[in-house]
Amino acid sequence: MIVPMKEVTIVAPRSDQNETLKRLLDAGVVHVAETKAPQDGPAGELRHRIDVARHAASVLDHARDDAPRGPREPPRAGTPTAPEAARRHPPAAEVVAEVERLAAQLDDLHATRTELAHDLERLEPFGAFDPGAVRRLRDQGVGVRLARPPVARDLPDVEGARWITLRSDRSRRAVALVGELGAVDAAEVHGEVQLPSEAPQRLEERIGEVTDALERTRARLSALAEERSELQRWLVRSEEALRTEQVRASMANVGAVAVLRGFVPEDEVQRVRDLAVRHGWGVWTSDVADPDEAPTLIRNPRWVRPIEPLFSFLGVVPAYGHVDVSVPFLVFFSLFFAMIVGDAGYGLVFLALTETFARRSERMPKRVIALLRLLSVGTIVWGLATGNVFGMAALPSLLAWGRLDWLTVERNVIGLSFAIGAVHLTVAHVWNALRYLNSVRALAEVGWVATTWTMYFLARQLVLGDPFPQAGWIAFAVGLTLIVLFSTPWKQLRRDWFQHALLPLTLVNNFVDVVSYVRLFAVGAATFAVASAFNDLAGDIGLSGPVGNVIGGVLAALVLFFGHTLNVLLAAMGVLVHGVRLNMLEFAGHMGVPWTGHPYRPFAHAGPGGRATNGQATNRQATSGEGDP
Repeated sequence: MIVPMKEVTIVAPRSDQNETLKRLLDAGVVHVAETKAPQDGPAGELRHRIDVARHAASVLDHARDDAPRGPREPPRAGTPTAPEAARRHPPAAEVVAEVERLAAQLDDLHATRTELAHDLERLEPFGAFDPGAVRRLRDQGVGVRLARPPVARDLPDVEGARWITLRSDRSRRAVALVGELGAVDAAEVHGEVQLPSEAPQRLEERIGEVTDALERTRARLSALAEERSELQRWLVRSEEALRTEQVRASMANVGAVAVLRGFVPEDEVQRVRDLAVRHGWGVWTSDVADPDEAPTLIRNPRWVRPIEPLFSFLGVVPAYGHVDVSVPFLVFFSLFFAMIVGDAGYGLVFLALTETFARRSERMPKRVIALLRLLSVGTIVWGLATGNVFGMAALPSLLAWGRLDWLTVERNVIGLSFAIGAVHLTVAHVWNALRYLNSVRALAEVGWVATTWTMYFLARQLVLGDPFPQAGWIAFAVGLTLIVLFSTPWKQLRRDWFQHALLPLTLVNNFVDVVSYVRLFAVGAATFAVASAFNDLAGDIGLSGPVGNVIGGVLAALVLFFGHTLNVLLAAMGVLVHGVRLNMLEFAGHMGVPWTGHPYRPFAHAGPGGRATNGQATNRQATSGEGDP
């Protein structure tokens, strides 16, 4: 549910501004209405230092990931204990400076090695030679020029000089033009290779030296990676300081007092009042005047929270004052995912990967794991019900026990897709009717329910050839009457008359929305068809192909692996395109949910663990201290 907000105005002595901000930071409940971002002064300098430190932390993360794995050596005699080592941590500023220096050095060494390797590759066809000897010959009047012309290109005759072929391959040859200095300098040489400053042997030695320097630099960065946690703590403190400067800039100074305006969850207002009494502030609270300005905070029951990572990934927040659709989103998205992927074998693979990540990765959020488990299990159940396991044409009896023959008939699944669409949209309009229960607009929502089911029957008639029931015409007549009479209050009819003028188009759109749910069948059928096609191809190669049994079996296994991997990726894209769309556009559109909100981010300390969050609580997390499931 979306938590009701109160608008608060806090007035504190201007001389006590620093302490006021510190106490508000500790309280962590006030979402500042307008947060300015000063570009210069202490805030600008602090922002620059934070950006540099973030880059340093990223470099250390890469260094830690690239460090060799394995058991660590036991501490040697004289090695400091953990408390002693903690006391000897260098300051974060020194760590950042050292990391930035080493990172720049690493980039320079990489560039140098790449350049040297390129020069060595360019000179390799000419063999070992001394560029100094070539220059000494020039001083004696003998010119030498190197080139790599195509084999098909004839070498021009040069009076007073001759071409010497050093090496040749299918496409190019390495040649040297040697002769009188004037003749060599005046000759036209195609594909000339400039004489290097160092011999190829010396280039190889320099590449080895640069490689050794790279390893030493990486080792030093790996050692500094032990300071990553200390640097992270410094980042948290610095980002809180920056956030404090931004909030300070948002406070209005009126004479001897400073004024801060913001928003607080309704159930947290008393905490702010208690702080005001304790520290001598003035506090005014009122209802939200402008819903577009108020932030959105969503608190969900534990069983609904797995859907929250998907909202975070999509970056969408419902506007304040509207409704939270987390519950229907979770229920129907899980169903859509199962129908679009539609393969119990793929679901089993998803579940195995999910459990592997859950056990081996500490960074994977628990809610993501819970969502993936739910989607995987749902896919397994749907795949077994439809008899689809890795696209196999005939299932073993062990897997065929759960198959429902009704779901194996194409027209039945198409009709079920239309029915799911009608139910989905009905949920939206019934929910709206309950919201507007004390208004005549609720009757208009009932009318939309009736027309939605009319469109369901019409879709079945046009796509499946089913007869249109007489009750469908009655539902359409009743629904249309309710929509025309009650969708717009009579007092607003003169202003909103155009909505009635567009009603025919809205009804057509209602029909299109119901029909669009056929994508659940279409994409699921495509997933099965692709899997079955790769199975047939692998069977042809392995059993009746022109190659031997062993080679044919290997090729068939490769076809199965790459084919099903590609199919899984296509199914995942289908879920993002179609499964999300049906919730975000069709359902939310019928329910009138605008995704224009901005998340509730109180002025607060950063949470424990992970990267710093500028002291901002995540939008979809309760402030009551409830943790992940």
